[in-house]
Amino acid sequence: MTSKLNSNWWVLAFNGVIALLFGLMAIFSPLETLKVIIMYFGIVMLIVGIAMIIGVYTNMKSGVQYGNDLISSVITIGIGAVLAFFTKESIQIFIIVFGVWAIILGIGQLVVMSSVQSPGNKKMLLINGLITLAFGVLLFFNPFTSASIVVVLTGILAIIIGIILIVLAIKIKNLI
Repeated sequence: MTSKLNSNWWVLAFNGVIALLFGLMAIFSPLETLKVIIMYFGIVMLIVGIAMIIGVYTNMKSGVQYGNDLISSVITIGIGAVLAFFTKESIQIFIIVFGVWAIILGIGQLVVMSSVQSPGNKKMLLINGLITLAFGVLLFFNPFTSASIVVVLTGILAIIIGIILIVLAIKIKNLI
């Protein structure tokens, strides 16, 4: 196992470089990065949906039940098409839905806080509930800026992971 890892150090280095490039792209062009990710995800869903339709056709010819698979494949193709061809609108809808979810979660945390007896837990729930509520409101009313911030944070994390992978690859290579 160790010799196989040592001989494949370059795979870690390559993944590190990809992570660094993604991180830089996410930091310096967050909205474009998000659009590309969503568009490619939509294309993948289209391909999966088409493969599912082929499976449905095979099931139809074999006399196997295919109703649920047909519905799933049509929904998958529909969602894939919306994501691939209406990327900006998809991002906005997703971020707004995520914002509504965060608002509901924040309110829920504040409601739970009112029934907690421990002062320390009560304070923690209050802080967490208010932060989650504020995050939801921010997402709801300013979806693209909020999405950009999330992508930039993801880019920073990708750069950190990329550096770790490259350093690890160099250390493994020096063991050879």
